[in-house]
Amino acid sequence: MVISLVASLSTVYYGLVISHRAIPLAEVLLLAAASTAIVTLPLASLGLWSRSKQRAEDLSLSELLVRDKWLSSVVLALSLGVMCGAFVVVSDKTFYDFLPVGVRDIELPGSFPGLLAAIGAGINEEIWFRLGVLTSLTALGSWSLKIENSSTALFWSANVVAAILFGAAHLPQFALMANGLSLNVIGVVLLQNGLVGLIFGWLYWRQGLLAAMLAHFTADIVIHVIVPTFFV
Repeated sequence: MVISLVASLSTVYYGLVISHRAIPLAEVLLLAAASTAIVTLPLASLGLWSRSKQRAEDLSLSELLVRDKWLSSVVLALSLGVMCGAFVVVSDKTFYDFLPVGVRDIELPGSFPGLLAAIGAGINEEIWFRLGVLTSLTALGSWSLKIENSSTALFWSANVVAAILFGAAHLPQFALMANGLSLNVIGVVLLQNGLVGLIFGWLYWRQGLLAAMLAHFTADIVIHVIVPTFFV
């Protein structure tokens, strides 16, 4: 909840920067606390409860956060994060002509706001969609199929659903930018976020929650900080 609150503060400040607004610090804290209490707390609790119903040997906090050696997890997460970020940037260029003007001509707000966006999304969205949604779907599948341990097929089925929901969660912001949602926008957003969501889900499954967070953070740093600063 503490790191989620930090992430929520980053997201609120990012929203204020891109909307060119300023509000009192007390309101910023209230918004961040509300996001953590209303969204993160229920999803994290559901994920932890669902996890408690699965393999008993994997219930420790260390197993949730890091399932392998620290160094190998960090290297893998950073590598996949860079690849995911590069994929989003390249696919943006590929589908540029098929997107509405409001989407393709958006100006990213700069390096510091981009860093805030990466912190907020990298932490909170992994708690929501990997710990919360993916873990719960896997546990639900195990219960429905009357199996004690999650199979690979069950995990990937849950991972696909979680990745689609992860992609769908990004649609409202694109609807605002484009004054509506066309099929082209829906397709591109679901493709981009769905594919990277699958990778983050796999990292969570094999390496732990921190690896998924680090990969997500790295991907957003590539998209929002490195490319706009050095390549645009």
